[in-house]
Amino acid sequence: MSLRAQFTRETSNAALPLIAFCIALNLTVGQITGALKIPIYLDSIGTVLAAVLVGPIAGILTGTFANLLASATGSPTMAFFIPVVVVIGFFTGYVARLGWFRKWYLVVVGGLLQGVIAAACSAPISAYLFSGVTLAGTDFLVLYFRSVGNNLLESVFYQGLASDPIDKLITYSVVFVLLRSLPKRITSRFSGASNLPSNNGAP
Repeated sequence: MSLRAQFTRETSNAALPLIAFCIALNLTVGQITGALKIPIYLDSIGTVLAAVLVGPIAGILTGTFANLLASATGSPTMAFFIPVVVVIGFFTGYVARLGWFRKWYLVVVGGLLQGVIAAACSAPISAYLFSGVTLAGTDFLVLYFRSVGNNLLESVFYQGLASDPIDKLITYSVVFVLLRSLPKRITSRFSGASNLPSNNGAP
C-alpha cells in the first residue's frame, strides 16, 4: 500500500473522531501528571491507542497535534519533542501489526522496548536544547545523575532509562486493558481491529 493510500485510510471515517479523542486524552493525562510532578509522563496513551486501533500514521498525527497544542497552552518545550512521538507512533503501529497487543507479555516487552527507544530519542533534544530542564517531574532525576558525576547528555539519557520504560510500560498496559474492554461493535470500525486481543469486549 502506498503512503498516500495508507494516509487516506488512517484519516477517514471513524478514524478522525478517534484521533481527536486521543489528542484530548494525551493533553488531559499529560497535564495531570505534569501538575503532580511525578517522574513519568503518561502523555502518549492516546498516541498508542490510535496507532493500535488505526495505524502508525494516526498515532503520529495524534502525538504531533497533542504536542503542538500542549506547547501552545503552557508547555512550550513539547513541540520540540515531536520527533519522539513520531517514533512512538511508528513503533507502536509496527508492533501492533505483528500482534503484540494480543498477548499481555508481548505488551510488557513492547512497552519496555518503546521506553528505551523513546529515552534514546529524547535525550539529545532535552540535553542540547534545554540543558536537561523541561519543567517536568523527571528534572530531579537529571539533577541527581549530574550530581554523581555524569555529563549532561549521560544524565538526561540515564533519566530517560529510569523513567521512560516504566512510563511506556504503564501506557501500553492501560491501552491493552482499554482494548480488551471495548465492544467489538466499536473496534470493528477501525482498520486495526485485527491487532486486538481475541477476547476484547462483547459485541
